[in-house]
Amino acid sequence: MRFLPIFLDLASGVVVLVGSGEPALSKLRLLDAAGARVRWYPLAQARTIAAEQGDRIAIATGDPTSDDWSDAIAVVAAAGSPLDEDIAARAKALRIAVNVVDRPDLSTFIVPAIVDRGDVVVAIGTGGAAPVLARRLRERIEALLPQRIGRLATLMGRYRARLNAALPALSDRRRFWERVIDGPIGSAVLSGQPEGEALLVDAIDNGAHAHGTGTVFLVGAGPGDPDLLTLRALHTLQDADIVFYDELVTEGVLDRARRDAERVFVGKRGGQPGIGQDEINRRLVDAARVSKRVVRLKGGDPFVFGRGGEELEHLRATGVAVVIVPGITAALGCAAEAGLPLTFRNEASRLAIITAHRADDAAAIDWSSLADPQTTLVVYMGLASAAAVRDGLIAAGRAADTPAAVLARGSRPDSQAAVGRLDTLPDLATSVGEGPALLVIGEVVARSTPWRDAEVEALTRLAA
Repeated sequence: MRFLPIFLDLASGVVVLVGSGEPALSKLRLLDAAGARVRWYPLAQARTIAAEQGDRIAIATGDPTSDDWSDAIAVVAAAGSPLDEDIAARAKALRIAVNVVDRPDLSTFIVPAIVDRGDVVVAIGTGGAAPVLARRLRERIEALLPQRIGRLATLMGRYRARLNAALPALSDRRRFWERVIDGPIGSAVLSGQPEGEALLVDAIDNGAHAHGTGTVFLVGAGPGDPDLLTLRALHTLQDADIVFYDELVTEGVLDRARRDAERVFVGKRGGQPGIGQDEINRRLVDAARVSKRVVRLKGGDPFVFGRGGEELEHLRATGVAVVIVPGITAALGCAAEAGLPLTFRNEASRLAIITAHRADDAAAIDWSSLADPQTTLVVYMGLASAAAVRDGLIAAGRAADTPAAVLARGSRPDSQAAVGRLDTLPDLATSVGEGPALLVIGEVVARSTPWRDAEVEALTRLAA
């Protein structure tokens, strides 16, 4: 490591900038955004730019090789040869840190690629050898860091002295801040909820010494493809102590959890009786009470036919902290994979999502409310009830030739789609094999990729 990463206090002096081309302007924008006071030697051809700059930027008209730099804390040069060499030599003679753009051989510091989250700043450098690679790494880190992580750092800094008074022991303070970052207080701040600060104050004043219970995270796993996990879901899985998961969660998603996290299956498979909801609730509470970071991982979104609401109510009633991490529900993920717009202007202005778990009970669903041709209907858990769905909709007045689709195992490697008319829905359901699967009924199905492919195939057969 040739260059040691440091953070320069820009309030302690002036930064000298020499040059006027795009590299110099890029550094000027960076320094301005960071709040630096800049003495800029733009050279004659760029004097007109001065009027556009902020109050902290002073245009220098003297000679940068001889002007007084006694108040300078750093020099950035982007003027080109031979002036860059002269500027670098002078800065080194004055023992001022100097960066010559794209010339690490002349520089005593480099400007890294920066991820700026307020009080949280990440700098990525490649020793000046590969700045494009540094920018690519910055993009990856930008995606991983929560947008409000700087806000959390600022809040923690604001209450450090208060916690120090409440907890004199360093080890106790460290454990307290770990609970803040990993628990509901940190989650509230990172998700933009205003009560985060009040929760922190209450924890310092009333519970700083308590170890407390763990936190349960109700996490949506999405439709199956691990790349469709939200960033927050990924972060949560990678911090989990124990993961309770159901039968709709794929191995690819589970593989994103922390390697040493305990995995507990709480679903049911192959028609066998599964673990009851009361038992699942008990296990979640028991895990939280031994201060574990608990993830309850559900296919799709926890609050869309996932019984996440029931688990939330139980955990609240038992005093366990809960954080909700939404997921991409199957209707959105599977329809997107099939190129199927669930709504379409002047064609489908209403979207209805139901579960056909009780579709065989005629009184369970009001089919008349779903007969409007402007309504796209998505039916969860409808594979075995396709005939009842067809009969209910047609009896309520939905046209028998309404486009329909069965989307099975959406977003997974073995996904399959079958399209046709509403009156053939049971045959479509049979053709795709085992679930999980969605039924989609509505005019927009005719805009999907499988429908268009089927039309092309039919025309090809006719032409042959």
